[in-house]
Amino acid sequence: MIDLCITHHKTEGLLEKLLKELYEDTFTLNKNCKVYLYDSGSGDKFKNWIKKNITKYTIEKVYFKENNGYAYACNYMASKGNSEIIGFIHGDVIISPKDLAKVNSIFSENPGIHILGPKVITEDGKIDSAGTFGSNFSPEFRGLHQFDKNKNLYTDRKKCINVSGCAYFIRRNVWDVLSNHPKYRRLYPSALGAFLETPHFFEEVWCSYFARFLGYNVIYDGSITVKHSVRASSSLPVESKNSIENTAYEISQKIFLYTCDKVGIPL
Repeated sequence: MIDLCITHHKTEGLLEKLLKELYEDTFTLNKNCKVYLYDSGSGDKFKNWIKKNITKYTIEKVYFKENNGYAYACNYMASKGNSEIIGFIHGDVIISPKDLAKVNSIFSENPGIHILGPKVITEDGKIDSAGTFGSNFSPEFRGLHQFDKNKNLYTDRKKCINVSGCAYFIRRNVWDVLSNHPKYRRLYPSALGAFLETPHFFEEVWCSYFARFLGYNVIYDGSITVKHSVRASSSLPVESKNSIENTAYEISQKIFLYTCDKVGIPL
């Protein structure tokens, strides 16, 4: 069973598409997942929308919180579930119940897979993620921005150094080890989970790097494809969006590098 943790921030239309996709096959979804939804400060518009539509869906719990970042939202939802697998999904991603069932099967049949990520493509058919390979010192973002409209590129299953954070699956027992590790706890005693609570970036990068540092396997599986509407959760003009994201990236990177250094992860 997967605790499917969906984060939402001002993407009502896209979230509606995701929920429609998920609940077109309620039997398969409920057999494989418990759905949690976290709203990061979208306001009354979203609250009214979800209240109006909640009866269509079998959502375990909807959380209305301030926008404390993606990592905090993920950590919060993960702390509320108890399924063997935790899945983190952006509200602007599309994934099918059939693919979620496949994620469940992959974990069940492969005990050596600890973290799993699918291929991610954008709305215009470009690869957003086909796994990050190389090394900590020199990461290689395989296939980035290549056209893959037929979804026939990078369909392999391969050990890697990281997978996309917009569709990220991890065993709960591994998540608990990372969350409660003494070195991590000394740095972040109030952290709710294993995602590094940065302003906007490096949350899942840290999780994957720390997991590999402790001997766990991160696996990319391109037999599963999800669609991602990149940067859809912001209504800011491109110039303002870029400026804010650049600042958030710099701060997040500093937190990530500091944490790796203190824990002893070589970069």
